[in-house]
Amino acid sequence: MTEHDEIGKFDVGALRDEVNLIIQVRGLKQSAVARESGLSSAVISRFLLGRYDGDNAAVAAKLLAWKETLSLKDSVPASLVRAHGFVGTSASARIFRGLHLAHIQADFVLVFGAPGVGKTATLENYQKVGSNVWLATMSPDASGKVPMLQELGLALGLTLSGGAAVMRRAIVARVKDTSGLIIVDEAQHLDGNALDELRCIHDMAKIGMLLCGNPLLNDRVGSLPQVNSRIGKREKLGRPSRPDVALLADQFGIAGREELEFLHTISQHPGGLRCVIKTIRLSLLSSSGEDAPIGLKHLAAAWSELGLEARI
Repeated sequence: MTEHDEIGKFDVGALRDEVNLIIQVRGLKQSAVARESGLSSAVISRFLLGRYDGDNAAVAAKLLAWKETLSLKDSVPASLVRAHGFVGTSASARIFRGLHLAHIQADFVLVFGAPGVGKTATLENYQKVGSNVWLATMSPDASGKVPMLQELGLALGLTLSGGAAVMRRAIVARVKDTSGLIIVDEAQHLDGNALDELRCIHDMAKIGMLLCGNPLLNDRVGSLPQVNSRIGKREKLGRPSRPDVALLADQFGIAGREELEFLHTISQHPGGLRCVIKTIRLSLLSSSGEDAPIGLKHLAAAWSELGLEARI
């Protein structure tokens, strides 16, 4: 007896009908259902047509779990799951200036600041609206020259192999004469060799490049004379301002003086605006249960529950 034996033939047929109805009513694609349920598109298609000759009970079990997850998502307040739009803060305006300079003048720009001031969101927004803008995000395991080149290659749509010189030449050939911009986020993870390799790409391709990261990035670049001398603009970002916090809070309908002051206090902790967003989202759970707008008591309770202040 398998774990799926409890799903009888009648239940499989009923579930098939339910899933077909959900797809029709919600306008879903079978490929999306396949990804979310962990099944292949071919299996989903044949199962929903009643033509699958494999283990129907196993497929039904996965689709049942998918359907229950969908119901769980539906039960969460819409205000909690919706993504807030891009917020044009003063910090993002400064980052945009650096992006424009690097892009238009093919310059080398450095942007650095504490986490949670909107760096990554701004870079992603610029990539969406810009032409020939490539964004590569680094991680601790991509600190060296070769893994950095591989990550950059993936951002450019290239699958690279071979030595560093071979990969560098492929990247230069891809971006040269495109009037494009390479953005490297989380660049503080890169070691000196990797940063110097980016300098070589910038020199050879004559293309704009912007490196973004935390203050450690500025220290590392400053210790590399050849890289440091290429920097055409440095943009150091401070902590979130009151107007920036108010702009973000407005996305969630929060405008009270006490609430905004509390959120600004939170924004000055490590994590910045990220702490503000997490606090607001958690407070939405309690305020929606009371059918009331977000108030100071909800924000204070959420901040306490997150426990971030204790880790400062």
